[in-house]
Amino acid sequence: AEGQSIDIVIIGAGVAGTLAAYRLAARYPTKSIAIFESRSRIGGRLWSVPVPPVQHEMAELGGMRTPFQHRETLDLIDELGLSTHPAPAVAPGNFVRLRGTRLRRQEVTHAGQFPYALRPDLASLSPDAFFVRLAEAVGLEDLSKVGADETGEWLDGLSHHGTKLSFITAGELLEAEFGSEGAAFLQDWIGYELADLSASKWLGTVLAVSDAQYMGLDGGMQRIPLTLADRATEAGVSIHLGWRALSITDDPDSSGGLTVHFGHPTESGTRTVRAGTVILAQSGSSMRRLWFNSPILQQSAVLSRALTHLVENDSVKIYLAYDRPWWRDLGLEPGKSVSDGPLRQTIYLQEDPSGASLIMASYSFGRHALRAFPSLEASPTEQDAGRLDDAVIRAVTEALSEMHGVAVPLPIDGRGTHWGDTAVGSDIPLWGPGVEPWKMTKDLIAPLDRRRLFICGDALSLNQGWVLGALQTTAHVLDRV
Repeated sequence: AEGQSIDIVIIGAGVAGTLAAYRLAARYPTKSIAIFESRSRIGGRLWSVPVPPVQHEMAELGGMRTPFQHRETLDLIDELGLSTHPAPAVAPGNFVRLRGTRLRRQEVTHAGQFPYALRPDLASLSPDAFFVRLAEAVGLEDLSKVGADETGEWLDGLSHHGTKLSFITAGELLEAEFGSEGAAFLQDWIGYELADLSASKWLGTVLAVSDAQYMGLDGGMQRIPLTLADRATEAGVSIHLGWRALSITDDPDSSGGLTVHFGHPTESGTRTVRAGTVILAQSGSSMRRLWFNSPILQQSAVLSRALTHLVENDSVKIYLAYDRPWWRDLGLEPGKSVSDGPLRQTIYLQEDPSGASLIMASYSFGRHALRAFPSLEASPTEQDAGRLDDAVIRAVTEALSEMHGVAVPLPIDGRGTHWGDTAVGSDIPLWGPGVEPWKMTKDLIAPLDRRRLFICGDALSLNQGWVLGALQTTAHVLDRV
């Protein structure tokens, strides 16, 4: 309704938005609370799709697991009555295929086994020794000092040749320490192309969960926000799907209140909502669009600085289902294989009681994701549950065959998405160089003076890309609202 008044307006129906709504509805049972979500579904970057006939595994087109160290996430899962299972990570017998050389991970003793033009002192190093040398070069002699937060205060004193890691890119750090070929080897070895991030964010991401054991969620990770949304709705919260926040202005009739202007793809005109409190629980790209169209948000120096230092990362995730686990014939186990080809990471999932099996055939980040499968751009949509067209499936199958050295059969089904594609509506925001996030996060919770506007979600957190980042920032918001 035009000019509708709502006590608390939450923008975004991912983990942060649904958790905030659920907690606030319990705290303020007489207040009106509403969630507005631009997508046609609840979940944000958690998007779990069943792929029959596979029964026990979902195609996790968004977030797919949580590290065992993230206790807050596991505690919330327990509170919601959901259950977990071990999620495969590294298996020693699985493949690493770099520059045409295919080895099993357990066979790799030194970097010189792959055809990179490395300095002699690097060619003799094991891949793990690269990380030890890098840590020592930036002042992190003791890896036990790595903190739980990926961009936490433990990074504060780290520098390379006098420059703080937060003010150079990962690519600059790796090339300065290892040369261009050494930098290429290290990024290929881990299967992530994230050279544009700040060096501190890259190092934190790599080290904080380097030896992590992961947990997946029975029924898919999207069950977290779906369950929270159900409970919030039961407590009286209204949820409006398909409504994109276009801009925010001051409410002239309310001290500290705000007016949010929404648009809907199938309805003409805009919808104006007057809000006593606004909570932004959006992706980085959505928040940046809102900031661009809202001069009131641009008044916040800390928010403006944070948003301009986010690197918008593309990511491709592709799942294929087979009537039998053909990779078992090659002695491969649940866990990942890595290549420098278009697939980047391939993860074989646990065997299914149905006899059918699911693999995440491609998991790639950054610029590599854009180059991998151009035909993916216009292929999967949320309305079609990420179903892939034949051209993408054939291209992925060819890449799988090359990576594994066998003729891989065509799958019985395929699902995937390209995060960063406007049809999906979100990228994966990660900190770029120029900011020290651990010094900003508390100010970002309530970035506007004398106005009840708050921000939560993983986009501006110390643990971007994880449910934990959403939970931590939401907890800070709940302390203030």
